[in-house]
Amino acid sequence: MTTSPKTPTDPGPEPSGPVLAAVPDGLPAMIAYLTRVLKTPTIGACWEQLAAQARDENWSHEEYLGALLQRQVADRESKGTVMRIRTAHFPQVKTLEDFNLDHLPSLRRDILAHLATSAFVAKAEVPPLI
Repeated sequence: MTTSPKTPTDPGPEPSGPVLAAVPDGLPAMIAYLTRVLKTPTIGACWEQLAAQARDENWSHEEYLGALLQRQVADRESKGTVMRIRTAHFPQVKTLEDFNLDHLPSLRRDILAHLATSAFVAKAEVPPLI
């Protein structure tokens, strides 16, 4: 028995297991299962809402997939940041918004605002602090 080489339009082997048994009525259960297996909880939580929005706004399949993946990545990055901060065992999380400028009266507010934008990183320059 010979097989022809796989072409870009060839979908590959048929899925097996729970995917094969899926019918349109079982789509939510199948997606719940697949998002658990793939460890993509954000997709599992928001696919229906985004699907409704995509239908209402006539998104293409690619736009819907892009929006769904974008949410998953943003959520994963956010949780990763929180986890790294927690792992660092900082005594307290501090942000620029929490910074009390009265403690450093010599610091120029315009310089602090410029530093907060991180624009100096792309330019590879360090503005004077005083």
